Amino acid sequence: MQLRRMLNGQRIPAGLLLPGLILLIMLSGCQATRPGEAADAQQAASTNPPATPLPTATHTPPPPVVVVAATAPSLPAFAAPSAEEIADLQAKAAATEAALVTSTPLPPTGIPPTETPTETPMPTFTPPALPNTPPWEHYWFRRPVAVDGIVWTNKTYPYGSTRGGQLRPHHGVEFDVGYGTEILAVASGTIRVAGSDAETVYGPHTNFYGNLVVIEHDSLWEGKPVFTLYGHLSEPLVVVGQHVDAEQVIGLSGATGVADGPHMHFEVRVGSNSYDATYNPLLWLYPFPGRGTVAGRVTWADGSLATEVPVSLRRIDGESPYHATTTYADDSTNPDDGWNENFALDDVAAGYYEITVEVGRRKFKQEFWVYPYQTSFVEIVIN
Repeated sequence: MQLRRMLNGQRIPAGLLLPGLILLIMLSGCQATRPGEAADAQQAASTNPPATPLPTATHTPPPPVVVVAATAPSLPAFAAPSAEEIADLQAKAAATEAALVTSTPLPPTGIPPTETPTETPMPTFTPPALPNTPPWEHYWFRRPVAVDGIVWTNKTYPYGSTRGGQLRPHHGVEFDVGYGTEILAVASGTIRVAGSDAETVYGPHTNFYGNLVVIEHDSLWEGKPVFTLYGHLSEPLVVVGQHVDAEQVIGLSGATGVADGPHMHFEVRVGSNSYDATYNPLLWLYPFPGRGTVAGRVTWADGSLATEVPVSLRRIDGESPYHATTTYADDSTNPDDGWNENFALDDVAAGYYEITVEVGRRKFKQEFWVYPYQTSFVEIVIN
């Protein structure tokens, strides 16, 4: 049979129609679904949940950055001082330093003063206004020698020392005055002894002081009587029971008793007129203007006293005479009840010092201030 067909009103040749039919049949076969596969596909569609759509990322712009420009701090302007201003400041500083030495000082503290006191020249001694001393001090006594005499204590045989082991421990201090020098009462009081100790013992034995004078003073210290002794006199000029005023002449210096030359031996006794009741006179004699006293205690690590140890003093903030002493030789001399010292140095110019204690080749040092008209205390432990 002859096949002809019209497509869109066009006649298709029979040679092209047959291949097209074969192609259609093949495509239909590829799309056919087996019965089992259709059921599986339907079951999977019913059991698998629908896919959750993923969130869409949203771009958030960062906050704007604010740049603050730093402002440089303003600095103060400085101008160099003029020559007149410098001179004025120097004058004020000098006046302040002078006032520190001459004015009534404050009690010593662990904090040094801001101003550096200047050294006071060796003064001409004027009887001081004793009430200017602090109330806890007992600087009651003026010097037992007139102002134009030798008013300084001897430094080679101080209280408690033995002069290098040559003498017994000293129970007083010496004034190196010449023969026949007038000796003055250091304060007012009543004469208790005036004459020789040939028969009555006032020291370690008779004929020790030779001619002597003992005054019991009008004031008590902590309820106890206070005595002063003046030894090795050539002649007493007072009698027992006589009342004397401060700076009244009581005798003339000499070399009686055990003295090895003319001088005057001076003691302070508290509680009784006894050789065993002596105390260091350097803590009772009023300091010279602009000067103070140094008291100290040197001990071993176990707390026991270090005896006859050399002690020296050097001023740091200015020139000053050399000061040296030794610690007390033994306990036969008494320390002050308040200070409990075992050495003392008198008439030290106010200023900043270094104290040195020597033990063999070892040196122990400490720095401290000396204040005018009062005692500065130092304690050193040897370890």
